[in-house]
Amino acid sequence: MLPLINSSRRLLRLSHLRGAHVAAHKLHAEPQNHRSLVRVEGTEASAFLQGLITNDMSHLEDGATSMYSMLLNTQGRVIFDTIVYKRNDESFLLECEQGRVNQLVRHLKMYKVRRKINIDAVDGDYRVWCVFEPDIDMKNISKVDMESLYLNPRAESEVALPLSGAVDDILVTRDPRMKYLGHRLVVPSMRNTLEDIVSGVQVGHGLFRVLRYRLGVGEGTAELPPTKSLPLEANCDYLHGVSFHKGCYIGQELTARTFHTGVVRKRYMPLIFLTDPPGPVANDSAITNEKGRVVGKVRGSDGRHGIALLRVEECLKAETLTVNNVPVQTFRPAWWPIEASKKVK
Repeated sequence: MLPLINSSRRLLRLSHLRGAHVAAHKLHAEPQNHRSLVRVEGTEASAFLQGLITNDMSHLEDGATSMYSMLLNTQGRVIFDTIVYKRNDESFLLECEQGRVNQLVRHLKMYKVRRKINIDAVDGDYRVWCVFEPDIDMKNISKVDMESLYLNPRAESEVALPLSGAVDDILVTRDPRMKYLGHRLVVPSMRNTLEDIVSGVQVGHGLFRVLRYRLGVGEGTAELPPTKSLPLEANCDYLHGVSFHKGCYIGQELTARTFHTGVVRKRYMPLIFLTDPPGPVANDSAITNEKGRVVGKVRGSDGRHGIALLRVEECLKAETLTVNNVPVQTFRPAWWPIEASKKVK
């Protein structure tokens, strides 16, 4: 197993400065068993990925340890959502859905041609964990907080965790999509828990998905159906996952045209069930307003929380919304940047 090159030591030093702040928060840790990793390494690895992903590899060259991105088909539709982790200047890990690792490897190798890179699955070597606060008060996300995050997103790329013990083999990074999703850790698979290295953490299951739903963040095949989802509808632009300044990449033309000249009328948004659904809510279930008009589709649900692809303006103006005769509500997430309102009218 190759060691991970990471910023754990610097994070440990920062934890002494912010220890009081960290201790005040209730942290949970969850293994992301539905997510796995593909390694791309070699002297041309960065240039290779630059031509395939929606984000700009220069962010990693400038010091970021991870970034959110998507891989699109030639029609500009999502085929993989990924978080790219930097191990060193010639080695990167791409996180993807566990059941689609081999598909991602084949997709990358299709474009390899004669580049001096190696592409292989390392899902047996590492596990992805997330450490987060599950009880974020969505209504109290302040404007100042939003401005600091979106005016200089990379300034918020790393924040200390109360780490202890042997952590040199662990890659630690702030979730690159937004800080409210906490941290992601790439950990050797032999470690079955984080309790020995993250002070005061509670290990659980299922709370992170609910947190994503409350924030309106989709992930994986079920929520981002391959070849059907558009990156801007999935809020890839709001989640720091697409660059509009880099060169060409597969699917770039439609994405750039929509951003610069089009209108993003539909976006992924949180869904709240006002009563308990009588049974599981199937993905693609229609969401209708008081006039019976279909204004969106469910993309995932867990109890009274869900995520849906909605017609933004119509849903925010609707008097009532229902799914399978169950009343639901939605709201514009507080973390959406201010300029969002200009794009949905």
